[in-house]
Amino acid sequence: MTDFVKSTNEQAISDSIRESTDAMLDFLSRTVQRPSVTGHEDTVAELYAAFFASRGWSVEKHPLAESRVVRGERSSSEARTQERANVVGYYQRCRADIPTVVINGHIDVVPVLDGDQWSRDPFSGARVEGCVHGRGSVDTKGGIAAALWALDALDRAGVQLPFNVAVELVVGEETTGVGTSAALERMPERLGTIVLEPTAGAVVTVASGLLFFTVEVTGRAAHTSVPWHGIDVGPKLIDIYRALQDLGAERAARLTDPRMPFPSAVPLAIGTVDIGGWRAAVPARGSLSGRIGVMPGEDVSDVRAALTDCVQGVVARDEWLRNNPPVIRWDNEGLRSWETPESDPVVRALDEGRRRTGLAPKIEGMTAGCDAGILTAAGVSTAVFGPGEMRYAHSPDERIAERDVVDAALILANALAAWAEHHLRGTIS
Repeated sequence: MTDFVKSTNEQAISDSIRESTDAMLDFLSRTVQRPSVTGHEDTVAELYAAFFASRGWSVEKHPLAESRVVRGERSSSEARTQERANVVGYYQRCRADIPTVVINGHIDVVPVLDGDQWSRDPFSGARVEGCVHGRGSVDTKGGIAAALWALDALDRAGVQLPFNVAVELVVGEETTGVGTSAALERMPERLGTIVLEPTAGAVVTVASGLLFFTVEVTGRAAHTSVPWHGIDVGPKLIDIYRALQDLGAERAARLTDPRMPFPSAVPLAIGTVDIGGWRAAVPARGSLSGRIGVMPGEDVSDVRAALTDCVQGVVARDEWLRNNPPVIRWDNEGLRSWETPESDPVVRALDEGRRRTGLAPKIEGMTAGCDAGILTAAGVSTAVFGPGEMRYAHSPDERIAERDVVDAALILANALAAWAEHHLRGTIS
């Protein structure tokens, strides 16, 4: 215990963060200005690496091409694997003789497909009216900025920790989770992992998973002057759409959890509908794609069967579909549902971090899929935490309140300090 200098000066941590608030938020703004859409995360990776290098802290880049998961089962599905790399930086330095706590955040963002609905440039990074604006600001560059400045505050307050802290900045979270899978190859042993996502400052200990699906329907084309000679897939897609909405409502009513007090703990939503290809032809092909939630403890195969049975119910009532059955395609292996006990060290540390920051306990669940499912499936103690509201993610005028970023930095710094103190006393292992 004498090898470590302990600081319980919460005021010093708080003062440090407040003194560097503008630097933190300006850094966040600069990262938003780098459009790191999945597949092009290298546009922002150097900014993050420079944060660690400028402080003389250890930092590494791990190209996807070096990962077994990419060289093997995903060799054909991941693009630009040499250019795309996870950035892993350490608080001060990495020691081989002590365990490691990991903070995991994704540096990729979803594309902007609705630019005409934005009030300003989607990658402006503008600081306006108490918010940082732009794609990725809330999901999840705001959380990353908070984590980096939490470590900066600990360093300036003179806090030496009895464990390493690795900040794992990963690629590909918005699509396949390949970055976190690759990171686990390099660092399978961890005291625990804090996954950064916009939770409005709540400590998330449970989440439903999800499956992506596509239903493809085939009709028969005909000239639109004689549409009765064709088979229009439009009404058939509408019937399937309505049946899926009914399935979603039934599952929402039946599958509940008090930690997820939302209209649905297992949302079923359709994201795209594609039909036809020519205005003067009866549409002969169409598809709809979406997601269906998976409750913790629910078998993924049972969820697939429920959706398949739902579509088959429509097929049974339609002679054309009986003879030309729709094709159901599962577009991912499934983002796993997961749950971490509230007694787990990572949960207790974050809860203590909120208390030390002067905030009430706030332990909740979430319905969004994230890399926490990959980590918990590997036996890693995991909780999700971060600033900002999920409702702004993936949406026009994405933004994050600057106050939320500051609070998250304070919570994370206090959580790591509390974890260190309990670790030294043996009250958190």
